[in-house]
Amino acid sequence: MLDAFLDALLHASQPVPDEVAPHPGRRARFNVYRNNVRVSLTDALAALFPVCRQLVGEDFFNAMAGIYIEQSPPASPLLTDYGTGLPAFIDDFAPAASVPYLADMARLELLVQRVQHAADATPVASEALQALLADPARLTSHGLQLSPACALLHSSFAVGSIWLAHHGDGRLGDIQPARAENLLLLRSRLSVKVLCLNEADAAFMAALMAGQSLGSALEHTAQGHAGFNPATLLQCLLAHQAITGVDFKGEA
Repeated sequence: MLDAFLDALLHASQPVPDEVAPHPGRRARFNVYRNNVRVSLTDALAALFPVCRQLVGEDFFNAMAGIYIEQSPPASPLLTDYGTGLPAFIDDFAPAASVPYLADMARLELLVQRVQHAADATPVASEALQALLADPARLTSHGLQLSPACALLHSSFAVGSIWLAHHGDGRLGDIQPARAENLLLLRSRLSVKVLCLNEADAAFMAALMAGQSLGSALEHTAQGHAGFNPATLLQCLLAHQAITGVDFKGEA
């Protein structure tokens, strides 16, 4: 009975459950409830993926959301937890093929929310990192602890530039959508910064996030990018308070 009720609740084309159908009042209330559920879930998706909605338009987005809702019912009572599967859904959603970067835009918007609501962490004092950088002998064996409000995304499309343009930073007409981008997301005070990294900085950042020591990350990056210098990226991490500790074999 419960499965039939949920199936009818999420599928607008399904008839009302047999237990409800014989009662006109209950049938009317069920239809109102069903509509409210779908509207609430659609609104939750629209709030989580505003740029995706702008890219395809309200009608397309709502129709796509309706199909997603039918295939992916909520697993949590919290609406803020709903929609994590939308990027993978878009990958296989044929009508979205005309906007090939839509799924990656959805991934970026999910990351923005994750970084926005990540736990706070106390940043390391800049003097500690500067002292480490001044001592190459110690540098190779130390690693960096990074803030939870930090994420990295690679896309085959210019989703970072498109996202920034939709937030007033840059012009959509100047963007080449098929250009790949590496994106670093950092929370600065109460807002999320989306930064485009070159290939070398992205490789170095990925190595750090994988837990490699600074020396190992530098060596790994230099193998593919001769002459790489991490100073600018490390200064950026410091400026955005994204480094929360310096470790040497478990010693802070």
